[in-house]
Amino acid sequence: MSKGSVFVSGACTTLLLAVIIGCTPHADPASSSGASNKEPLQSAVSKQHAQQSKEELVLSFYKDSSLNDEAKVHHMTDHLAGIDWGKMNEISEHQSMEIIEYLYKQRALIPSESFPNVIKGTDGLDGALTEEYDNLMEDLFTRDKAAMIRALANMDKTNRVHGIGGIGYALSYRDPHEVKKEIQQWQAGQQLTAAEKDVIRALLAKLDNPY
Repeated sequence: MSKGSVFVSGACTTLLLAVIIGCTPHADPASSSGASNKEPLQSAVSKQHAQQSKEELVLSFYKDSSLNDEAKVHHMTDHLAGIDWGKMNEISEHQSMEIIEYLYKQRALIPSESFPNVIKGTDGLDGALTEEYDNLMEDLFTRDKAAMIRALANMDKTNRVHGIGGIGYALSYRDPHEVKKEIQQWQAGQQLTAAEKDVIRALLAKLDNPY
């Protein structure tokens, strides 16, 4: 083979390698960072929620039209503990009653795990707001006595007293004798802790003196 042929062959080989290397696909920086972009976005949302008050969070979930009722109720009750309904009135242009009425209408969607949050969400209630909220707690008690009594038994004293008082007051609108009978019959078939028995005793006593 002549020197000229060797040179041409070598040049073609070099050119072919260059074409192959040039056509090799490279990772798209945009696509490789797609997953990581979601993490900062989620962190930003979490940070925003952390900066909002409980009142602002509950109000934002209540107004979020992208959520169905079940998701909305779950998010709202997640943040009820420690809420101040007086502050809610200030930031929502007096929508506290509307929000509590919504929770009452959707009470079947409130999970038993959220009962403690509901009990701890009584700050700033007065007048008609108190009665509507008491009705909500009473209905949850009637629906799932075990869960509500367990929640009350594990509560600090202040919230336990408020919870029992509200439930007892709402139950007093029914025949107290029948309500007591219903509770006692239910209790007979349960294995309760000492704290849970104390809750029931306090609730029965509240029925005798709801005010």
